[in-house]
Amino acid sequence: MDVFVAKQAILDVKQEVYGYELLYRSSDQNHYTGVDGDEASLAVIRNVLLVIGSDRISGRNKIFVNFTKNLLLRGVASLLPTEIGVVEILEDVEPAPELIKELKQLHSQGYTLALDDFILQGNEDNPFLELADIVKVDFRQAGIEERVEIARRLLRGGRAKLLAEKVETREEVSQAIEMGYSLFQGYYFCKPVIIARRDIPGYKINYLRILKELGAEALNFKSLQDIISHDPALAFKLLKYINSSYFATKQKVTSIKRALEFLGENEIKKWASIAVVMEFGKDQPFELMRLSLLRARMSETIAHNLELIKEKSSFFLMGLLSHMDVLLGRPMEEILEDIPIGAAPKDALLGKPNKYKEIFDLVVAYEMADWASIPELTSRLGMDQNEVSPIYWQSLEWVDRAFM
Repeated sequence: MDVFVAKQAILDVKQEVYGYELLYRSSDQNHYTGVDGDEASLAVIRNVLLVIGSDRISGRNKIFVNFTKNLLLRGVASLLPTEIGVVEILEDVEPAPELIKELKQLHSQGYTLALDDFILQGNEDNPFLELADIVKVDFRQAGIEERVEIARRLLRGGRAKLLAEKVETREEVSQAIEMGYSLFQGYYFCKPVIIARRDIPGYKINYLRILKELGAEALNFKSLQDIISHDPALAFKLLKYINSSYFATKQKVTSIKRALEFLGENEIKKWASIAVVMEFGKDQPFELMRLSLLRARMSETIAHNLELIKEKSSFFLMGLLSHMDVLLGRPMEEILEDIPIGAAPKDALLGKPNKYKEIFDLVVAYEMADWASIPELTSRLGMDQNEVSPIYWQSLEWVDRAFM
């Protein structure tokens, strides 16, 4: 049985990660012929938590996992680590005495309980509300009036947190905060807020110049060393990167010159591009940088597996720059005029069809848990769709080991 699993961040009002919901393919509609949702979900829980490991999934953040009535009654929720496990009760689960008893037991053991896709109609006296620590409201289904009314009724008790799910714009998040919602799920932070002729701060212009320097055919080591040495933030990031567990150096590297010599030209260009883009993202949710790095690594790895080895650095840069419109608040077309990137990856970022765009579309589809698109996208590339999940998790591990 194929098992596809991705994770989606849940942020708090400070735009910091509160937890991750595991998103998985678990129905016949997604090509699980003859396997019911319970068994598919159970396989995911076992594989992700027992094989991949909860630390690699979320660190110390919460893990949200959907549970059907059958899985709850079978005691499967107890497989989750108590301190980070969030038991998410699906909206179609009907309250029953034996289920309420099981949920009370889980709650007494320290598990967080979340009620999924809550609506008011027919749920005013839902017994799950007395147990739920988090109530999720789908902002695509609930209109503004219902969102307000849910907040008014449920926040009176002051116990449950409200989570705005499928929020798509930062304006929706601001409105939700005013209503009393304190957790947010969706890719709103990946969408640019573009202000006409917005000025780019001076320090960001300096980093754009560094990207241009990195785009030169022959890298000037001395020039790059001088730039990094006079920028404490870049110097710190370089030394942190070179001394991370990813490289496992025998002796600690303490000089910029030695770090650059150790990396070599290709790795220097990769690292410096990463460091510069991370500086661009200082005023954005950190999860946005994690996604940029994830896209970069996945794109590079897929290119390598497809024997596009000479181009893999271009695929990496394509993924890394894919959120630059968000980081700078400028249209992507305008930004790419000032950044040295090849014609093919540039066309891909602007939505024009080519091999780069095919790989980029696959990476984004997996990130968004768009499972229905995976078979066609992998077929176009001549890949087995089962290759994508290991690449995703290996890329996440690379991001966490090298940069977090």
